[in-house]
Amino acid sequence: MGIGTLGELAVRKELHRQGYNVYIPQCDNDGVDLVVEHRKHNTFKRVNVKTITKLKTSTSVEVRMTKHIGTGRVDCVAAYYLPEDVIAFIPYDDKMDCFNLALRNAKNNQTKGRLWFWAFKEFPEYE
Repeated sequence: MGIGTLGELAVRKELHRQGYNVYIPQCDNDGVDLVVEHRKHNTFKRVNVKTITKLKTSTSVEVRMTKHIGTGRVDCVAAYYLPEDVIAFIPYDDKMDCFNLALRNAKNNQTKGRLWFWAFKEFPEYE
């Protein structure tokens, strides 16, 4: 089983735990790994799963979305950090090519401008 498959399984499990229906596309060549049904709002959102195996810096992970910019194919990025078995669900605006998610405090305790992994534990409330 590949690393990407482990990430997709972990994300599916977490989405089910949060009460969502999850569907798997027949193929994922357009960057859509999962389709999530939000029953409350009667909507479907396309999710791209990124499985991350190591820190980019000593305190954060990096998520690359370069090939998805401007495609309009991804509504949410599910970043799965395998070593700690944690997931962040980040709404995707179709413009970011790369972003870092902090898992720990910086050595200099800088907090301004940091995007915290833990701020995205729940799947976004789309309307």
